[in-house]
Amino acid sequence: MKNYWYKTALAAVVLGLCAACNDDDEETLPPTLPPSETTHGCYVLNTGNWGGNDATIQYFDAENFSIGGDLFGSANGTELGDLGQDLCLYGSKLYATVSGSSKLEVMDRDCKVIKTIPLRADDGTPVEPRYMTACDGCVYFTAYDGTVSRLDTATLEITGKVVVGAYPEALTNANGKLYVNLSDYNFDGTGTSVAVVDLASLTKTKEINVKQNPYTQCFTGDDGYVYVVSNGNYAGTPGMPEDQWVYGTLQRIDPSTDRVEDVCRATYAANHGCKMYVLYSEYYLPETKRAFVLDLNTGEKTDFIDLDGFSSLNAIGVNPTTGDVYVADAPYGANSTVRVYDAQGNLKNTFEAGYSTSKFVFVTE
Repeated sequence: MKNYWYKTALAAVVLGLCAACNDDDEETLPPTLPPSETTHGCYVLNTGNWGGNDATIQYFDAENFSIGGDLFGSANGTELGDLGQDLCLYGSKLYATVSGSSKLEVMDRDCKVIKTIPLRADDGTPVEPRYMTACDGCVYFTAYDGTVSRLDTATLEITGKVVVGAYPEALTNANGKLYVNLSDYNFDGTGTSVAVVDLASLTKTKEINVKQNPYTQCFTGDDGYVYVVSNGNYAGTPGMPEDQWVYGTLQRIDPSTDRVEDVCRATYAANHGCKMYVLYSEYYLPETKRAFVLDLNTGEKTDFIDLDGFSSLNAIGVNPTTGDVYVADAPYGANSTVRVYDAQGNLKNTFEAGYSTSKFVFVTE
């Protein structure tokens, strides 16, 4: 529960605005649109509300600009579960970590379940799976028992596990290694490190120091660098001395040396080629609110879109085929709105998704 409310607060940090909650609102989704009936698009993961058992997966047809209903519910006749945390497309299968339900769902591309993997500690305690990355025939996922586990995608069996540290979150793979954000979660977000795991032996080799509270984003850029967003400590909090403020920051790690350098201030980021699309705002410093494109070669920042019309940004993704940028606005108590922009920031389309849209998974083949 505490992580859900922290994520809700983090979404508010981006813009500092929340729509009023209306308990009478009921989530309505359009008819299901199977991915097999489209040629190009993306899966949309909606985390749902804590305790609501209302996580959903939809599919957006990027050619016809149409969004379908809950694929998982349609394919299986049951709900995905409580808090859909992450979604991964690898080969012919989809993988979903459902944190509140403490399970991993393995599905075909139409979201029909192939295998459900309950995730519990030896004493039966739920371990709350979090984020995923995939490579070399395996899916790796973090969990709140402090571990990263390895799932063989051929046998669908967990073949290894390594302890990495307190409250591991987003992770990625690069240069034969896993890089794992360690949030060391509490309401202050005290974690300041990224764990490094050798893939061949599945052993933790070191921790790399980063800025405070690395959390939802750790990804490998098109340039081969590992990018980490640290969310800081709510810079500008009343009563906190300015010399103690830690701003939300995008950092990059050179996987050949594990050297870290700051890139820019950020809350969410998405990469496409030499461009990094960045959303940034500190809750207590509303003047920091900005969406911009960072040229990774020159360091030049160019304003991208106007954020004034958003309530609570929750996700950003870039379609690798078209270069279109998807931005999810997830006001509390209501379904999300997703806006699709071209690479120059011109609005192309807007569609309604489910509750708390948190991930876009693009289909490129």
